[in-house]
Parts: sequence; C-alpha cells; structure tokens
Amino acid sequence: MDIEYDDLQPGVSHDERGRGLKRVVQVVFGILLIVAGVVMLVVPGPGLVAIMVGLNLIKPDNFLVRWMRRQIPGIPEDGKVPTRYLVLGGVLLVAGTAVGILYGPALTDWGLGLIGIR
Repeated sequence: MDIEYDDLQPGVSHDERGRGLKRVVQVVFGILLIVAGVVMLVVPGPGLVAIMVGLNLIKPDNFLVRWMRRQIPGIPEDGKVPTRYLVLGGVLLVAGTAVGILYGPALTDWGLGLIGIR
C-alpha cells in the first residue's frame, strides 16, 4: 500500500489527538507514581508497587519492567499486565499508605519492642 502525499490532510485528526492526549496523561501519571514510589521507599507506603505501576504506564517494554515482571509470579513478561493486578496494586498502595500514616509510629514502637530495642 503506497501513500500518496497529495492525499494527506494537514493537521491531526480527532482520533489521533485523543490517543496522544491519553498517552501524555499516562506518562505524566507514571512519572508521578515513580516519584511517589521513591518517596515511599523511605516513608511508610508500598514504594516498589508504585514504582512498578509507574514504569509500566510509561513504557511497558522497558528492561526494568521486564525484569520486575519475571520476579513476580502470575504477571506475564511480555504483553499487558492484567487489569485486576493493576487495580489490586492501586488498592494496596492506598491501603498501605493509609495504614502507614495512621499507625506508623505505633507500628514502629511495636516492632522495636519485639526486637528488644525499646
């Protein structure tokens, strides 16, 4: 199938604009999740889950995403991550962050008491 340059229309079609906007939103949300995940590595929260979801949103065929997929059973190395895993990751992200914020100091005191520091 040859493309005739005389038949091309200038500008971006409505369908192309919608796909482009969706991709920009995915990348921005992925970057925000990665930044939040890095912060959650030192504060309470599931940082690795947030980083993995963020990387998957930015570029699913990234070498780091493929390596992480190999480490987690049930997630295919190639192809799309099942929606139920993304939803479960989001729920765990919110729940873990809420528990960390609400009960973080109490859990820290309890854990230190278990190992005999306090």
